[in-house]
Amino acid sequence: MWASSPAKLRDDATYFRMSHWISWTARLLTGAVALLLLRFAAGMDEEWTERHLLPDILVPSDWLVRIVQIERFLLLTIALALLLSVIFRRRAARPGKIWRWVGVAAAILLALPASELAMQWRSGRAGLAWTPTDEPLRQADPLIGWTTIPARRIIDPEFASRPLYVIEAHGYRVETGPLDMALPSILFAGESIMFGKGLNWRDTIAGRVQKLSGIQSANLAVNAYSAGQVYLHLKRELPKFHRPVAVVILYAPTLLVRDLDRNRPWIDRAGRWHAAERTWYLSRLGRVLFPYRTPSAIEEAVATDRRLLRADVAMARARGAQPLVLVPVYQPERPRERALRSAIFDGGRIPHVIVPLDRQWRLSSDPHPDARAHAAMARAAWMRLNELGLLNDMAAVPDSSSL
Repeated sequence: MWASSPAKLRDDATYFRMSHWISWTARLLTGAVALLLLRFAAGMDEEWTERHLLPDILVPSDWLVRIVQIERFLLLTIALALLLSVIFRRRAARPGKIWRWVGVAAAILLALPASELAMQWRSGRAGLAWTPTDEPLRQADPLIGWTTIPARRIIDPEFASRPLYVIEAHGYRVETGPLDMALPSILFAGESIMFGKGLNWRDTIAGRVQKLSGIQSANLAVNAYSAGQVYLHLKRELPKFHRPVAVVILYAPTLLVRDLDRNRPWIDRAGRWHAAERTWYLSRLGRVLFPYRTPSAIEEAVATDRRLLRADVAMARARGAQPLVLVPVYQPERPRERALRSAIFDGGRIPHVIVPLDRQWRLSSDPHPDARAHAAMARAAWMRLNELGLLNDMAAVPDSSSL
């Protein structure tokens, strides 16, 4: 048997010491990560959830609670598995095994950009906050982010009822044909709920109020808008109407989460406009799976939305129109939702009406409100507009074309 040379023995000893050091460092880091995960999971109680989790009107509250519970369980499971691997791993790993794990980690890191490209190609979104293939189709807009493509009559294939959307030349949803901009009009602003996603015109808030009032309805709502985008859109479109008699804006604290997204144009607390930021699809997926926000970010969004709603109200009044904010609230209202609503509306001099909705009043295949919910919101809006003196004020609304 040939004896190993002193140089080779020194190299083997150095390699062994380095591998041993890497092994113990990995164990220490693994233990530290496990302890951090345990501490984080232990702190995810109801109070923590109320502070960090924003409700979403299109996601039932019990689903959000279930998401938190599942994630807490997974964090505890991972943390315990990591701790057990450290405690019962008495011998240092062989050098080849260590480098094998390094290769696995590198493969995971390389898989991230590949997954991002695959999901962007699959969804067609490419980092956008909206899906270009969803009806009604939208087009990019440098100021607002996107608008509805005008002059189209489409059937939405997403729903078994095949609802018809009639979009006139300005991009507004209407009942049948062209909109007469010289007639007295009630404007409806908001996002997909106000648009009436999944419903025919007669079943929507705008359609029902038009039938109740006999006044032309113009539905300016655009899918997936935030409060900031609603304000920007209304600011652009309101001057086109000669006789706006009312502006009804759908808003709920459960839509607040959109004003924290930065992949759409947004307005800050001081009223400054900011362009959209390109984001990874994976980051959006992360926000869906881990929808947590810092208390300071939530406070900032509340202050911003209060300012935006006040600006909407002032804009409508400046044109002689009666403003009204429609606030749908699915029952039972959770304490967090009630606290956010109070922070935005209480003492804010914002004319609004709260509409309780049964939690079952959703489309069968989609979380959007169904015809029953729209009927309740339409009745509440029309009654509140009458209480605010809409019919008495109509005669005093000037025709701007004659000024």
